[in-house]
Amino acid sequence: MAKRRHTLASISQEQAHQALSFLVREGKLAFSTVERALKNRERVVGEIRDRMTKLGVEGFELAEEAVRKTTSGIREAEKASRKPRRQIVSAAVKATRQAQGRYLAAIRPLSKAARKQIKTIREKSGVDAAIASAKKMAR
Repeated sequence: MAKRRHTLASISQEQAHQALSFLVREGKLAFSTVERALKNRERVVGEIRDRMTKLGVEGFELAEEAVRKTTSGIREAEKASRKPRRQIVSAAVKATRQAQGRYLAAIRPLSKAARKQIKTIREKSGVDAAIASAKKMAR
């Protein structure tokens, strides 16, 4: 199973600065690595700006539209990843489901013919009577 990668989008600049400072102090990360990463970032940002100026106003509008689509896609993905709310179940529905579960557990070890008999008992007398007779038959 692939490892899930976490994004750092949820931390602030100050928290990122503190984390980098801590990692450098602990010797887990070399300061030169941080410097190199910042220089590369500046170079990439400069290249993007150059391309944007070459494209002119139209390119800037296209970039803004792409950013809008990306951020709306991220929001939709976040909404989709949220757990759905559990619906509140009434006591009557809960009791009915539990009775159904007990009924299924009681008829599981029975033969098909015995299950038919239990089904007729359930239709005539109800679930509790069917469960009781199914338990007797299973012995």
